Amino acid sequence: MKLDKLTVALLAATALTALAVPAAAATKKPAKTSAPTVSNAQIKALLEAQQAKIDALTAEVTTLKAAKDAPSADAAAAEEAAAKSEFLAAQVDAQQAQLDGLKKATAANAASWKGAPQLSSPEGWSFKVRGRFMYDGAYTENPKNNIATKDLGFSSRVRRFRIGVEGSFLGDWSYKGEVDYANAAVGFGDVLLQYRKKGSPWEFTVGHYESYDGLEQITSSRYITFMERDQFNEAFNNTRRLGVGVGYYTPDNVLRINAGVFNDTINADRGFNDDWIAAGRIVYAPQAFGGQLHFGANYQHRKFQTAPTTGATNGLVNNYQVRPFTQNTDTRFVSTGGIASRGDDIIGAEFIGIFHSLHVTAEGQINKVDAIKTTDVLAGGDVTNGTRLLGNPSFWGFYAEAGYWLTGETRGYKNGTWDRTKVLHGFDKGGWGAWQINARYSYLDLSDTVGTAGTYTAPNYVNGGKQTGYLASVIWQPIDYVRFTAQYTRGDVEGGPRQTAVNGATACPANSLLATKCSFGYNVFAMRAAFDF
Repeated sequence: MKLDKLTVALLAATALTALAVPAAAATKKPAKTSAPTVSNAQIKALLEAQQAKIDALTAEVTTLKAAKDAPSADAAAAEEAAAKSEFLAAQVDAQQAQLDGLKKATAANAASWKGAPQLSSPEGWSFKVRGRFMYDGAYTENPKNNIATKDLGFSSRVRRFRIGVEGSFLGDWSYKGEVDYANAAVGFGDVLLQYRKKGSPWEFTVGHYESYDGLEQITSSRYITFMERDQFNEAFNNTRRLGVGVGYYTPDNVLRINAGVFNDTINADRGFNDDWIAAGRIVYAPQAFGGQLHFGANYQHRKFQTAPTTGATNGLVNNYQVRPFTQNTDTRFVSTGGIASRGDDIIGAEFIGIFHSLHVTAEGQINKVDAIKTTDVLAGGDVTNGTRLLGNPSFWGFYAEAGYWLTGETRGYKNGTWDRTKVLHGFDKGGWGAWQINARYSYLDLSDTVGTAGTYTAPNYVNGGKQTGYLASVIWQPIDYVRFTAQYTRGDVEGGPRQTAVNGATACPANSLLATKCSFGYNVFAMRAAFDF
C-alpha cells in the first residue's frame, strides 16, 4: 500500500500520542485518590516486553532503510519503504519514551541499602527500620573482697536491644522513633520530629532527645570507643529529655549552634514532672593541619523536680554517683548521696583532632550545685529528704583519649559528633575488617568543702569520692555494622563512701580526714558484641 507523506505524518502523530500517554502516566505525580500499585516483578516484566518490542521495531526499521537505499527500478516501492521506515521510527521513539518512564518507576520502587532496606520516593518520602543489639560480659573486681555484695564479679547482660524507624516526608521533614527493650523494662531512645527547609541554615526539633549535653553523650553508642560514655555523663545524669530546640548551621557546616528548652524524660511520672532544663551547644569544626578539628562548648541550666504530692519527700534532691566504668553492676564506689538542691549549672568543653588513622579527643564538665542550705525555708509545701549543706558544692570530671586504626581507616565524624567508621577491607570484600586500639585517662571529683574547713561531715563537706580510670580498648569491625570490643580498666578511688568498708574502720575511720584520703584500686575486664542496622 502506498502512503503519502501527509498520511505518514498523521499516523506517526497518532502513534506518538497513544504511546506517550502511558509513559506520562508512569511519571505523573500520583493523585490524592488511591491508585493501583505496581510491584517490582510486574515492572520488570513490562520492561522486558517493551525492550523486545523496541528491538523488533529497530530491526524492521533497519531492513526498510536498507531496502530504500538499495538500487531499485521500482521507485514506488522505494517510496513506500521510506514512508514505512519513518512511521516505524516514530513508533520506536514512542516506545523508548515509555520504557524510560518505566525505568523511573522501577528506580522509585527499588529499596536502597543503609544497614537495612530504605524505601524512598522522588517526592521526598523515605522510610527505614533501624535498631541495635549490644551484649556485654564483664568481670568487676571486688576491692580486697571487702564489700558485702553479690553484685560484683562476673556478669553478662543485654546492654541495649533497640528497634525503631526513621525517615522523611515532603523533603524538608524528618522523623525518628526508637524503643529499647533492655533492662527488663521498655524505655525510649530518640523520639523526635525535625524540620529544615532545603538550603536553609535553620533546623527545628521537637521530641525526646539529648539536651545538647556534650560531645560523647550526644554521640550514638554505636560509635564510641569504649563500652560506656565517660563517667561524668552518668554522674551528672546527662540523658535524653522531652523538649524543643533550634539549630543554626553555616553552609559549610563548620559552625553549629544549638539551643533548647527541655522537661523530664519521656518515662517520667506525669503528675509532677515540673523540672526543666535550658541548654545550648556551639561547635566550630574547621579542617586544618591536614585533618579535622573540633572545638565545642556546652551549657545546661537545670531545675530539679519539686515535691510531687502531699507527704512525698523525693523532690528537690539529686544524687551524683557513677558505676565503675561498666553497666554490668549497680554498685558505686563514688557517690555523694542525696543532696538537697534546687538545681545545678553544667559547663562543658570539647576537643577533637582527626588525622587520618589517628584521633585525639578530650572533654570535661564542671557542675555547680544550687544546694538548699540548712537554714532555707521551702515555700509552697515543698519538702526534701536530701542532705542540706552550708554552701554550694562543685563537682567536675574530664577525659583525654587517643586512638589509632591499625588497618588504615579514619574515625567517622559528622555534624558535630562522632559517626560511623567505614571499613576499608571488610569480610564482605574478602578482607579481615578494621582494627582499632584506644587509650583513655578519666577523672571524676565528687568531693568538696562547703563549710568549715577541717570538718569532714555534712553540712560542711561532701565526701562523694574521686575516681580515676585508666582504660584501654581494642575494637574489631568485620563490616561497617558489626563491632566487637574488648576493654580493660584500672580504677582508683580516693575517699568516698566505701573506704571504711574496704580498708577497715581502724585504718580508715568514717567521717575523718583519713576517710577522705584513703584509697583502693580495682580492675574491670569487659567485652561487647554489637550490631546495628
